[in-house]
Amino acid sequence: MRYAAAVLVLVLICGLAGAQEDGWIDLFNGKDLTGWKLVNEAGRQSWSVVDGILTNTSTHEATGTDLMTEQKFTDHELHVEFRVPAGGNSGVYVQGRFECQVADTASETNLSPGICGGIWATSPPLKNAAKPAGEWQTYDIVFHAAKVDANGNVTEPARMTVKLNDELVQDNVACPKATGGHVDDKVAEPGPLMLQGNHSSIEYRNIRVRPL
Repeated sequence: MRYAAAVLVLVLICGLAGAQEDGWIDLFNGKDLTGWKLVNEAGRQSWSVVDGILTNTSTHEATGTDLMTEQKFTDHELHVEFRVPAGGNSGVYVQGRFECQVADTASETNLSPGICGGIWATSPPLKNAAKPAGEWQTYDIVFHAAKVDANGNVTEPARMTVKLNDELVQDNVACPKATGGHVDDKVAEPGPLMLQGNHSSIEYRNIRVRPL
């Protein structure tokens, strides 16, 4: 019995150690908006949690505002799942500054920075890997923050590698400046994850980050 108990304790300890070493941080608890805040505190609150899903109900007639995490990050990995409606448009802003486009563009043949998988105003995706509207999709992003010298001049731009639905769409792409609609342009400082909420309705779930 003592041997069995010792084995059980060892298994539990190893399991806990593995969970800690894994390093992923859940940014959305599936229950409420704990850890999140509106970018524009005076803006319309269009975000809520519906059946465990982070839901935005913004429309052209009732525009919402963007949502960002209270935590801030430098180099990190990011996993986000989203479901965009027909004609929908949103964006995942890494560090609150660099937008990975979220849009209903599965049928688009023109590869531009504005379609799903593009880095807005910076880089078109290598391929259109988007799924049709109404289906759950995933972003898996590896982000390396910009580096600056003692005078604040950028010596190395931020870089992103992006997979959309497990397909490589951005391969270590340089992001020389914030992409528009950003929280700020202080690219050398830690920044939040921001979700665009001022264009259309959108749903997000399973949002997690792993600092590098």
